[in-house]
Amino acid sequence: MTSRERLLTAYRCEEPDGLPIMVRGVQPCDEQWVSTRHPSYEAVIEVVAEHGDHQVGWGVGRGVLLSGTDEAYYSSETAPGDDWNIITTTLHTPAGELVSRRRESNRGLPGLSMDYPVKSPEDVEVVMSVPYEPMQVDPIGFFGRQERIGDSGVVLCSIANPVHIVANLLGSELLAIWSIEHRDVILALIYMFVERTCDILDQQLTAGVGPVYSMAGEEYVTPPLHSARDFREFCVEPEKEITKRIHAAGCLLHTHCHGPLDDVLEDFVDLGSDVLHPIEAPPLGNVTIEEAKQRLGGQICIEGNIQIGDLYAAPTQYIIDEVKRNIDVAAAGGGYVLAPTASPHTDVLEPQTVRNYVAMVETAVEYGR
Repeated sequence: MTSRERLLTAYRCEEPDGLPIMVRGVQPCDEQWVSTRHPSYEAVIEVVAEHGDHQVGWGVGRGVLLSGTDEAYYSSETAPGDDWNIITTTLHTPAGELVSRRRESNRGLPGLSMDYPVKSPEDVEVVMSVPYEPMQVDPIGFFGRQERIGDSGVVLCSIANPVHIVANLLGSELLAIWSIEHRDVILALIYMFVERTCDILDQQLTAGVGPVYSMAGEEYVTPPLHSARDFREFCVEPEKEITKRIHAAGCLLHTHCHGPLDDVLEDFVDLGSDVLHPIEAPPLGNVTIEEAKQRLGGQICIEGNIQIGDLYAAPTQYIIDEVKRNIDVAAAGGGYVLAPTASPHTDVLEPQTVRNYVAMVETAVEYGR
């Protein structure tokens, strides 16, 4: 099998000719990405280029709240600082302005949101005032990316997750509070974005984009911050309209969701996920690979679950043992892709991290036979 065939076979919960190995966030087939990496990435790029089954992403953008309208637009201002720059973003709408602020590091650290556009129920009326016009999808970027990757992997066609957009408007704290105080408002926003996502998706499907679509953001409403009921009402039921379209076209849905999933694991089957990444074991999650295979085997392809923190700092023998254990538990019968839980997230990789990445791939190649 080619890498593309191997991944698609596993995604369909069938058994490929060998273990698929997807090293998330390492993109040797993307020349621009490779050219911007620090030299410490070289050995990792080489081993993934030789043995990896690749994923590359493509999406059409988000427009203005998933609308193609020009009636609302964003502007931003930067207040520079020694360690942090403060980015103030303003959304201009017919009903007023919504302002959010974010810290961006001058030392390569992750950014931090300080506040979010929606701070009160009145702000939701401002969001709703944005005139809606369906975004126009140009699929040429997808077909160009598909041609470049060829048989070495698959293109994940990103589609907007409605609850993700709502979380970016409110922030996770206000979203949790409003799940009690203003539940109807949250649901109204979610279903508005479901309709807009479906408008975009219908254009993509008509244009022949596929066969793998990807969505992320369910982790904003998984336990413990939200209940299993919240997950069903904010994710499962709304997203069924999206996945129904994907499956009717013979395509697959790849879902990325961190966190403790024990209370909602089977809900991903009902939602319509075909692939679930990364299904984290304790301590960052609460579902072991053994439990995941027992509960999801034959229904959802498991993609994971070598922890990114372990790749960065654990002894190399531990990584080797974890790879072998995951293969022993999850590979038989198909429906499993070995993968890290996240992408490498530092500009420079320490020697221990490089050794662990290389050991993960080489062990998967040898033991996965």
